[in-house]
Amino acid sequence: MKKILILGGSHRDIPLIKASQDLGYFVITLGNKDYYLGHNYSNKAYKINFNDLNMVKKIIDDENIDYILPGSGEESYLNTVKLAHELNIGNFDIPEVANLIHNKWKFKEFCLKNDISTPKGEFYTTQTNLEKINFPIVVKPTNLSGGRGVEIVYSKETLKKSLEESTKVSNEIFLEEFIEGKLIAYSIFLKNKKIIYGFIGEDKTYLNKYLIASAFPCEVKEETLQKMKYDIEKIAKLLNLVDGMFHLQIMIKDDIPYIIDVTRRIPGDLYPYLIEYCDGVEYSKAVVKAYTKGVIDDEFDTKYEKQNFIIRHCVMPNKNGIYKNIVIDDSIKDKILYRLDLVEKDYVIEDYFHTQIAIIFIDASNNNLIVENVNDLIQVEVEEDKL
Repeated sequence: MKKILILGGSHRDIPLIKASQDLGYFVITLGNKDYYLGHNYSNKAYKINFNDLNMVKKIIDDENIDYILPGSGEESYLNTVKLAHELNIGNFDIPEVANLIHNKWKFKEFCLKNDISTPKGEFYTTQTNLEKINFPIVVKPTNLSGGRGVEIVYSKETLKKSLEESTKVSNEIFLEEFIEGKLIAYSIFLKNKKIIYGFIGEDKTYLNKYLIASAFPCEVKEETLQKMKYDIEKIAKLLNLVDGMFHLQIMIKDDIPYIIDVTRRIPGDLYPYLIEYCDGVEYSKAVVKAYTKGVIDDEFDTKYEKQNFIIRHCVMPNKNGIYKNIVIDDSIKDKILYRLDLVEKDYVIEDYFHTQIAIIFIDASNNNLIVENVNDLIQVEVEEDKL
């Protein structure tokens, strides 16, 4: 049995773990976090830091690893690309391209230079003239994901405070033009620099406007879609992207799509399952095949004629305290397709703004109102921590 090593082992990596096993691989995961639930699904796990590349190389040698895969994280992806090219295994973009794509500022510079639709931006240094800034403006670290360090600011005074906070989590910050519109995710597959499959999902936040909580399929106007495809295929050609997945966050304003963020690792929080539930395709298997042998077969031939309307909902609390239970309204209990609990009862919530309790998939095909009310229909019971 051939072996796959995944540089990761969190719950976000479960789709890749299971897809690799379904394809006949023995799966080994890496990650030194005690809360990594993905380790429970793999065939073997090493609780080590996957940023320790010398240790990773030793495991690759000791275990006779055939392929390595990135988990759902930027460091994991970049480490995987580096090792894959060094060891001459797998199918990944060259390291220079991978680093450009996963550095938000470098990628923005690339888009602006090549007339690809994206909000304007400026790299921040201590010499930046804040007097000439047009507000509102978005403060963004170049190398973080999941909304970490991102803030929309509306005044020079707030901007200074935001920059002080952002520099605590990243040494590279840029300022981005604020564009308000409809936020979507566009998950596509490339083959020979052309899009052969695409899934469009709308993203919704809960209390934290920088952290996506719910996602569900949506449509955009044909002219908007064609512009998205044109820009993405232009990117693929200019950067000579290899066959495989490409995930983008796009803001749509006045039917114009602006590329906000991109990645070549799987989107997090079980998003691959949303794609598979809605369209019937074998997205996760296609990702594994593309990363390993660079060959995409018939994984997208199984697409449903009519798309299912499924919601991927990350259940979040609305206050700190001791987690007791998730209360699901009777009207949707029979519509739950899958549920993954991320913490156990009596878990102490110290930062509710960034805490996820569970991920739940809901069939809302006959009731679109669930989207607007999902945070009322699924609630978290929290008791006050009296200690």
